[in-house]
Amino acid sequence: MLSIAVPLFIYLVVGAARYMNARDDAAARVSRSLRVVHEHASKVIAASEALQDKVFVLVNGRSPAELRGNETALHEALRARTVDQPQIQSILILDAQGKSLASSRLLPFPVTDFSDGEYFKVHQQGYKGSYLSRPILTRTSREMVLNLSTGFFDNEGRFAGVINVTLLTSYFNGYYSDLVADDPGLAVILFREGGEIYTRWPDVPGGPDRLSPNGPVLTHLRGGEESAQLRGVSSVNGEDRYLAYRRVNNYPLYVGTGMSLSALRNEVLAELGTLFAMSALPVAALFLTATIALRNARMALQTMEKLEKEIETRHRAEEALLQAQKLEALGRLTGGVAHDFNNALMVVSNNLHLIRRAAPGVATQQVDSIARAVKSATNLTRQLLAFSRRQPLVAEHVVLQDKLPSIKDLVSPALGSQIHLQVHVDAATAPVTLDLAELELSLLNLAINARDAMPRGGNLSIVSRNATALEAGGGGGVLGMVLIDVQDSGTGIAHEVLHKVFEPFFTTKAVGEGTGLGLSQVYGMCQRLGGRAEISSQVGAGTRVRLILPAAVPRAEAAAAPHPTLASLDKSVLMVEDNADVAASLVPILESLGCRVTHVDRTAKARALLERGDQPDIVLSDVVMPGDIDGVAFAQYIRQEWPQQRLLLMTGYAEQLDNIRRLGFSVLPKPCTPEMLYTALAKVMQEPPAQG
Repeated sequence: MLSIAVPLFIYLVVGAARYMNARDDAAARVSRSLRVVHEHASKVIAASEALQDKVFVLVNGRSPAELRGNETALHEALRARTVDQPQIQSILILDAQGKSLASSRLLPFPVTDFSDGEYFKVHQQGYKGSYLSRPILTRTSREMVLNLSTGFFDNEGRFAGVINVTLLTSYFNGYYSDLVADDPGLAVILFREGGEIYTRWPDVPGGPDRLSPNGPVLTHLRGGEESAQLRGVSSVNGEDRYLAYRRVNNYPLYVGTGMSLSALRNEVLAELGTLFAMSALPVAALFLTATIALRNARMALQTMEKLEKEIETRHRAEEALLQAQKLEALGRLTGGVAHDFNNALMVVSNNLHLIRRAAPGVATQQVDSIARAVKSATNLTRQLLAFSRRQPLVAEHVVLQDKLPSIKDLVSPALGSQIHLQVHVDAATAPVTLDLAELELSLLNLAINARDAMPRGGNLSIVSRNATALEAGGGGGVLGMVLIDVQDSGTGIAHEVLHKVFEPFFTTKAVGEGTGLGLSQVYGMCQRLGGRAEISSQVGAGTRVRLILPAAVPRAEAAAAPHPTLASLDKSVLMVEDNADVAASLVPILESLGCRVTHVDRTAKARALLERGDQPDIVLSDVVMPGDIDGVAFAQYIRQEWPQQRLLLMTGYAEQLDNIRRLGFSVLPKPCTPEMLYTALAKVMQEPPAQG
């Protein structure tokens, strides 16, 4: 009896354990698969949102007539954005009446009325943001799709139509079929909050097109659970299943996974039948039990390792995002402070000019001291903006023999007293063409890295010379290359991570001590200039970074007149400036240039003067203005109403300069000298007026 009872007892114990393990494993497979399909759906939706944002920038603020007249260009732009995007069926732009303006698929696209579409009505009635439609069967290709749409506005801020990105449910279906192929018994579904099914794999012939409102999933959804793992009877095929679902981003879109318990039981019974056939002897039963236990242990270990890797990857991504957000916040703060500081510098600079004109021989030494302080503060503001990446790149001819030694004053405070800094420039070093603020930022980043690598002090050297032919590596053409060599005596960098140091967000420092963006900025500057950055390091002996940049043609220095006499412009100027101190300093400057000045502190007042017929020779306006419209919008209004009117904009926000120039307006940075103001006004008056 024992020879029968013992194997039978072992068989029953193993059977029960295997069923419980299989049940737990099925729940884990359902949960793991849900994470995979949720991440996939989130990435597809995020990519579609990014594509939608690009199209929004393309069409927003343009009149319907302009959009309809540019159908060919719009089609090409839309088609280019759908290349290598297999999930995208098409991008369609509708006007405010629901009629098609352009499509990524056809050119020309037949004018079709889509005003009866659900997504169009939603935006027409004032819905803001992106809207995800219910499952839709397309009119032409008869494909099942879901639409991600958003409204856009014309040049007067009115509702102008809808941008619709159409996603193929077949794309999701293909992905789910590949996923399920590696996990038999698994089912995947994509559905809407109301239960409408976009797609399901495997397909159920003749199955419902929506989940039952009384089914387990929708019952939990109505209870406010945006994600859940449960057991219940599927409303699609009526099977008892392990079920899990989760919401995708902020849309009424959900992914779900399920595992049939009947299939699981059949699988376990089949295994037990095989085990019974093989377990005639207790030894065979014990051996098989040990094998199964070992396999389960390995599966659990592999699952744990995968989960740990996933947690580590997510943690690194969250850290990188946090560092990027901190840097962006710092940039915004610095940009705002620099704007106000630029206004203050402009007041000081203009009044200093007026003092020199009114009393040229009085307190000359003190006036010159103030002028040097203003220049120094202007350079400091520019360095702050470069550090916050809000200073547009301004290429200039830089003689390193003049500029590099002065960088010592910028770098030394960041190093501290324990680090000895040496800066040397070979007398034969060729000039370079680059943005000086960007070079200063690169050297400051390298100095900070060197400081962190030398907590107990050390030496840092910055040496510049012409690169040898071997160092240049054939780059730079006839003029050759210039080498800037930065070397410290710090702890060095391990060889196994040295190749990754130029990657954005990679850092060997502890969390919170570095962004991982310093060396990537250095690398990016060198690549942009047509050069390269190289790094070598030895643990315990220090690190060496070499910037190899193209040389520029030397040129003679022009002797500058201290304060040139400016000819009279003899023009009428309408000045729009809300800062009273800036205005008070600008008016006499303009009058000294021969201008008749009318000053207002709001764009609304200036608009009223223009509409009354008081047309000046030139309108001079600040960009950041209180009221309904700022300086840029005011300039666009003038261009539309009075195309012949000449305009000049001013701003203390450096990041706005390139954007304003791209709009076709002349722009003057703050602070500016009277000579810069004179040159800008004269240039605008000589240019042909804009065409309306």
